[in-house]
Amino acid sequence: MKWYQKHREIIVEVTSLLFIILFAYAGLTKLLEGHLFYDNIRNSPVLGGKAMASLASWTIPLSELAVALLLLWKKTRLMGLYGAMGLMLLFTGYTLAIVFFAPYKPCSCGGIISLLSWEQHLVFNLVLFLLAMMAIFLSPKHKNNTWNKIHQGP
Repeated sequence: MKWYQKHREIIVEVTSLLFIILFAYAGLTKLLEGHLFYDNIRNSPVLGGKAMASLASWTIPLSELAVALLLLWKKTRLMGLYGAMGLMLLFTGYTLAIVFFAPYKPCSCGGIISLLSWEQHLVFNLVLFLLAMMAIFLSPKHKNNTWNKIHQGP
């Protein structure tokens, strides 16, 4: 049995736990400090505006909490991993827009991520996006699990 076959479930579970902690913390923080998150979005050089801030200040933290909940149970974990990948794609796109197209770089992240530069934040988001992709790929419930198809014996 190959290494990845033996450790596939552990990799998926550890990745899921990482996303649960990340999204539960981020979602709760954004809801508890809602006015700060709203102001950050409203003043964003990429997303700025009251309408976008009103919409995003609720949908983003609620989506993060929903993904964290989906990742808790094995039955919904694959759906949660797809949600995590989608959120990381969204966050990576936003960070790319800030790094390469924004006239100025706002200071809008909280917690330990606020210590990162926008460029470091971009790398962090890309790594998390790739981790979500890998966990989906290795997930036993993934319908097109290439690992199983390639490495099954004749």
